[in-house]
Amino acid sequence: MNKTVFFLIMSLLCIDADAQQALSLDGGWNFWIPTDSATAALPAYAKSPVQVTVPHTYNLMDGLENYAGRAFYNRELPLTEDMKGKNLWIHFDGVYHDAIVFINGVKAGEHLYAGYTPFAVDITPYIVWGGKNIVTVQCDNSFSSNNLPWKRKFDWNNDGGIYRSVSLRITGHYTLRYVHVTPRINLSDSTATAKFTVRFRSSAPFKADFSIRITENCSGRIVFDGRKILQQKKDSTFICEVSCGKVQLWHFDNPHLYTFDVKIWHKNTVSDSERERFGFRTFTIKGHNFCLNGEPVRLPGIEDMPGSNPAYGAAESRSYMEKSVRMMKDLNCTFSRFHWAQDDYRLQLMDSLGILVQEELSWWQGPSRQLTPELQQTARRQLDELIEAHYNHPCIWGWGVSNEVSDNQAEVLHLANHIRSMDSTRIIDAVSNSLYTQLSNDPSLSLDLPTWNEYVGTWHAKDRSQLAGFFLDVEKALDGRPVLIAEAGLCEPAFTGGDARRVDEMIYHITEWKRHPFVCGYIYFCLEDYRTQMGEEGRGRHRIRRHGVCTKELQPKSSYHLLRQLMCPIEVILLKPANAKVNKGSIANLYETDDANRAAEVTLQVKNDIPTYTLRNYRIEYERTDGTTVSIPLLTLIPGRKYTLMLTDINASFSFYVKRSDGSIVLQY
Repeated sequence: MNKTVFFLIMSLLCIDADAQQALSLDGGWNFWIPTDSATAALPAYAKSPVQVTVPHTYNLMDGLENYAGRAFYNRELPLTEDMKGKNLWIHFDGVYHDAIVFINGVKAGEHLYAGYTPFAVDITPYIVWGGKNIVTVQCDNSFSSNNLPWKRKFDWNNDGGIYRSVSLRITGHYTLRYVHVTPRINLSDSTATAKFTVRFRSSAPFKADFSIRITENCSGRIVFDGRKILQQKKDSTFICEVSCGKVQLWHFDNPHLYTFDVKIWHKNTVSDSERERFGFRTFTIKGHNFCLNGEPVRLPGIEDMPGSNPAYGAAESRSYMEKSVRMMKDLNCTFSRFHWAQDDYRLQLMDSLGILVQEELSWWQGPSRQLTPELQQTARRQLDELIEAHYNHPCIWGWGVSNEVSDNQAEVLHLANHIRSMDSTRIIDAVSNSLYTQLSNDPSLSLDLPTWNEYVGTWHAKDRSQLAGFFLDVEKALDGRPVLIAEAGLCEPAFTGGDARRVDEMIYHITEWKRHPFVCGYIYFCLEDYRTQMGEEGRGRHRIRRHGVCTKELQPKSSYHLLRQLMCPIEVILLKPANAKVNKGSIANLYETDDANRAAEVTLQVKNDIPTYTLRNYRIEYERTDGTTVSIPLLTLIPGRKYTLMLTDINASFSFYVKRSDGSIVLQY
């Protein structure tokens, strides 16, 4: 067997004796659309099975760009005799938006009106041992009044299909549904405990061994290793808390991660296990401050709109996710949000690179008033699945109830209370585009962090000069609390002026936000020109809104480079050759010095508006004349303060970098 093929097979099987066995079902699937009067105009190839590669969206296929309706996928399951007697589950990371799963033509399960959250289907009772077993998935991306996003009232793509990864999970007698870890931190000495909430798929009474190991990722140090006996009586959930001693806190500049390994033992064998990363950190609102680990911070950021590149659509590859998240980090982004539940891998990247993010229910504008009982049920189920799947990600600072729903305070409060029943550790918000006009009854004011989609002069109001007056009104409505600018920017071609106007508006609005201490941060909209089913420009899979500081293929515009500078937490306020004299009579040369002087004096200042936060474990790097790299640690830098350093034996073509502890570049001069 080819060595590369063998390695691939072994990696897909994940045959760790101490871990849940998982077999990837990504790759070749058959795809077709059922023939009826509604599909008569579709391309012939779509009506008979063709092979596609999952993850896949059919709205990138020629002739299907605007298709909204049913489609089918199927493939043979790679089952082996050693799986007999085990519990078999097919886990879908995302199918948009309805999925009905069949095994050998028999319905095994369904997942309706929840296109962005993962789900699993128990296929054990439907397997026929000794023959072929075929899984078939019926997808439907029809615009629906029972779905959130609602009808056509949403401003992003409507890509249907099995657009995220699929896997076959094999477990023993007992199967885990989820393991949640809740950090409890004493900020005075950085000691912590970890509360584990473990839930099983079955509610039948049982007795089993339960083991936990916690490992610090950067050092490999075992923080906790213990075993407990669990005896289930009434329900399928167990809770225990373990001591972790002194820990490293997760921070966007220093994203320290830990890994837990939880195993359920039955008759001296591992029945099921879960392994996930997590972090120790706290999010609080105190006065007009947003606090991370107890420190008041004012944070800049940007929103990403995944699925915008027409080469991938919603079925983005992992390498492309990596590119987009790294570009956000390159922008000095610390703060972000998403309009819908994201792929788990994207959140893993944000955990690792250090980007705070809010995930929200995909309720955007419509319906604007009372949700129907069906939609209430849909909303609660989507929130349940979202929080269940992504609870352990340290990067998630908050859960969002809605976006730009201006007149439904009662519903917003109801859903917020539902979230609190599942997660009391994070901030809950409802993003508003009406805060500046609904100063007493805006839904955003009733939750933890008031928010404002601030498009004064670009979408709302007639003139940006009104912005200063609006802030005075908003400050009174806040009553001592902070506000987050959750969205702002310029959309072309709805508003003309191109990227040059985007640059001008960016400077004007960010300058105004910085003036108000109660503005705890901003999230610029957005990273890229994005694909949307309601855009003003282009057709089919190329239909977009030009809202981005990058193109839809992530090519930076001028506004990208400006935003990077504006979001940088530190700036160079002086750079000159050491001991040089100012040459007042020269325009070309500001200083008098000789070629033998190979030293430079650099003065840095830490910003104290937006952004505002303490910089820890930063460093300056530059090249000596012999080509070697010099690294000067900067340790702890306080907002508002200046720091002067002497760089010696510098290269004639002089430049230097300010870097974070992970090596990412903050500033290049």
